[in-house]
Amino acid sequence: MPRARKKPSTVSQPVATEVKAPDVIISRQQYIEDIKVRWQIHQYEWNKLREDLNQAYEYLAPQFQKYRDYAVTSYQKEFRTDK
Repeated sequence: MPRARKKPSTVSQPVATEVKAPDVIISRQQYIEDIKVRWQIHQYEWNKLREDLNQAYEYLAPQFQKYRDYAVTSYQKEFRTDK
């Protein structure tokens, strides 16, 4: 059985309104100063992240070293081959 054709939609298309360019909110110099301040904030946050990661490494590295040493000595004790 052939498909029935859909009737064309009777919904009208919205009329596009004219877009007006926004007025200047800040000057070019203010914009440049804002970028500089945001970059300083970005650098500060990255430095704080780096410090936090270094602290985490300094805390975790000895823990992993102790675990590794324990695993190696346990393995050697268990599978020691006396010749």
